[in-house]
Amino acid sequence: MTTVIKWKTRAVKDLRALPSQDQKPVREKVNALQAYPDIHGLDIKKLTDKNGQYRLRVKNYRVLFEMEGGEIVVIDILRILRRTSTTY
Repeated sequence: MTTVIKWKTRAVKDLRALPSQDQKPVREKVNALQAYPDIHGLDIKKLTDKNGQYRLRVKNYRVLFEMEGGEIVVIDILRILRRTSTTY
């Protein structure tokens, strides 16, 4: 099974806006999604009100993404947000 990770323009802007010491862990965790379906150790939850959207927890940040299955799994990175009471 092949996994493709695509970064939306907004997610790239969010990543660049993070402090430099936080950018590396976010990139590493997103790259770890490449090993799907063997993604043990990643804190991923399906969002209840959003169809097909998930969140990946990295420190105080949440990486929001969508996943489309099949022979080739496509993961679209949508946003990277600091965790607050209004993140979702």
